[in-house]
Amino acid sequence: MAVKIAFQLIPLERFSGQVFDFSKLPYSILPNVEVAEVSDLLPPSAFMHLVAEVGRHRMRFFESQVKHAFVHRYEEHPEAATWEESVDATKKNDELLNQVFACSRIVRPTRRHGSVTGYLNANGTVDQRGTTFPDSVDVPEALKLFAFRNQDLEDLRTLISTFLKALHGEYWPFRMAVQYYYMGYEVNDWKGRYLYWGSSALHALYSPNSEKLVRRIKGFLGENTPIYPPSEHPELEFMQPDPTTVGDVIEDINFVRNRIAHGERIPDNYFGATAGRNSLNGRVNQLSVLDDALAFIVRETLRRILSQNLIDGFTSRRAVSFFWKARGL
Repeated sequence: MAVKIAFQLIPLERFSGQVFDFSKLPYSILPNVEVAEVSDLLPPSAFMHLVAEVGRHRMRFFESQVKHAFVHRYEEHPEAATWEESVDATKKNDELLNQVFACSRIVRPTRRHGSVTGYLNANGTVDQRGTTFPDSVDVPEALKLFAFRNQDLEDLRTLISTFLKALHGEYWPFRMAVQYYYMGYEVNDWKGRYLYWGSSALHALYSPNSEKLVRRIKGFLGENTPIYPPSEHPELEFMQPDPTTVGDVIEDINFVRNRIAHGERIPDNYFGATAGRNSLNGRVNQLSVLDDALAFIVRETLRRILSQNLIDGFTSRRAVSFFWKARGL
């Protein structure tokens, strides 16, 4: 039976105070899905024939001597009672690694490094059939140094079963929020990302009504919850912690989102650095702060729903309304 194998390259923490313990690898996430070092399976020489076609910049992670990845091994045509069930199982297997990666973005969103699919040969080599390359799409400023730590993989393993249940069930507001959250990382325009996160994802999770949305976010996440938790941001090991909270930014997020959604001009003060924050690259403007904040608010909302197993409150718009009303929000 042919064995298919899929890789999603990821960065593991090497530089901050929470350096990854590589002795824990391989680390199982699900049956047949693990985080592992894949340097021998994906040596630089396996990609040299692609350099002329895609360019050296997009090859930068594939040319690395050391690689780590989410890895999924599975039979091409798993045994099942009927052919239709076998085809359905194959489709689910083909989609599983991307779903694990989507859940990992709720735990620890990182820059995309690329992926490989193919077949595992008997001699331990990989017969490549598909490769995707990192492109110019980037993450919000505060997430640029993010890499996976051991605790992140533990959190992912804890959340993944509930996440997959939601993804394959009738939990449409949650599923739509996950889709728009994921898509926000796949666009290279901050206004597009703002609409994915600030309108579509937050509306699905909270309410399309601005007043209810703001009230529910403050009530669920906590008005004084920091946008930049020091334990989450490696750059804060070298800088003073940033005190910005959910309550500090939620009104501005709502204001800017409405301006974009209705095609109106955003005031100049949002583009000036005086109202922004300090970063390792210097001062960034308020829009960058709001971009960071939106990523945090959507991600933290999804994470809490999963960790507290609240997905039954997100089966329909009516269910979402009852969910928040039951909490006095």
